[in-house]
Amino acid sequence: FSQLEAGKMVVKKSTFKVNNLISETANSIAAQYTAKDIDLILHLDESLEHPIVSDAFRLRQIITNLLGNAYKFTDKGSITLTGNIIEKQKTKQLFLKISDTGIGISKEKQKLIFKEFTQAENDTDKKYGGYGLGLTITKKLTELLGGTIRLESILGKGSAFYLELPLVYGSPSENSTPPA
Repeated sequence: FSQLEAGKMVVKKSTFKVNNLISETANSIAAQYTAKDIDLILHLDESLEHPIVSDAFRLRQIITNLLGNAYKFTDKGSITLTGNIIEKQKTKQLFLKISDTGIGISKEKQKLIFKEFTQAENDTDKKYGGYGLGLTITKKLTELLGGTIRLESILGKGSAFYLELPLVYGSPSENSTPPA
């Protein structure tokens, strides 16, 4: 967090298949929450099979934070991760939506959710743990990669986070395994 705040974090680009990174990350997080009655649903478009050039480590951190929160604040139901690559004008965007059937966040608390050391409710840290830095770090990592993140949520019904990151295609011959 302090490195992000000081502007000292550097993007390290590599070529990787984002569908593999998403699947591995999602399955790793799901394995930590097997005691919960939650279905993990992945809808990964075939456009994600094309190698991309980005910071695999930072993207994995973003996905880990968003999925980790979804599991943390969902007791039962489902978590769905939908992903595809959208072409806008002459640019390509990685689009990810992570939605859950969890506790949701009230309208007035939604504007605070990306600020450091804040959680939706004062007793959230006691009940669910954490310091309220996960979404702040996620937002700053997203911005570091040139992207945007937004939230839609209904209290008691669940939340959905929408992530858009600019990307460049890599060539299949450059393809490497993303760092863990």
